Amino acid sequence: MNPFITYIKQYINLPSETEEEIVNLILTEKLDKGKVLLEEGKTCNRLYFIVEGTARTYFYQNGKDITYWIYPENMLVTSWHSYMLRKPSSEYLEVTEESILMSITYDQWQELYAKYPRLDRFGRLVIEEQMALLDDFYKGYYFLSAKEKYELLIAAFPTITQRANLGHIASMLGISQETLSRIRGK
Repeated sequence: MNPFITYIKQYINLPSETEEEIVNLILTEKLDKGKVLLEEGKTCNRLYFIVEGTARTYFYQNGKDITYWIYPENMLVTSWHSYMLRKPSSEYLEVTEESILMSITYDQWQELYAKYPRLDRFGRLVIEEQMALLDDFYKGYYFLSAKEKYELLIAAFPTITQRANLGHIASMLGISQETLSRIRGK
């Protein structure tokens, strides 16, 4: 079965007609590590599903690359603010290892929502899940020690340290790479 359809079916039941239409619209790409999917200032037009690999969102602050979030496989990724509000992105979206991604455009999703109201529920549930995950992570982020931040990340994504660049992880946690190395060594 199509991995994106399997993902959707974790949230809602899909009639075969809806499945077929989604499958016909999906773009599947095998991308090399380092492929930038979106640059700052451009409006994000695609919602991606990571079949294999990882991706990250990041921005530049004072010339320094700051990782905002790391996405493992079997997750949706996009520049959420840009994609949903149709505004220029303030971040970059990059594939961080050789990956297979499936994607669909914003306009295609909107047409599917209109044609199949059941998909609205899927969209709402995914956004609720994303918001809750970010809320939990960033509430803790401001009050936790570096070690506790790392433990929170590992609890949410157990294999992240084997998949993601440690510099990106340190950046996402707001700690130095040296501090991350010390924490991991204990």
